[in-house]
Amino acid sequence: MLTIMPQAQQNKRDELQGSQVVSPGPVDEPTLPPQVVSCLGERLRAYYSHLMNDPIPGSFIRILETMDQNGRANRDR
Repeated sequence: MLTIMPQAQQNKRDELQGSQVVSPGPVDEPTLPPQVVSCLGERLRAYYSHLMNDPIPGSFIRILETMDQNGRANRDR
């Protein structure tokens, strides 16, 4: 996983390390306040709720059926 450090955090780390070459350690992942997470979840559910009621396209069903048949054929070998 690629972790990008905020510039202020990187500058502080550089000051503490001086001229030493040290690989960066784990950095805490940014987190969102629970209220923001809740609001985002509600908005995403509302935005995508129509997808749950839309029919599945026939072309997608055929792709899934083909993959299922290929999986069974490989398993039976």
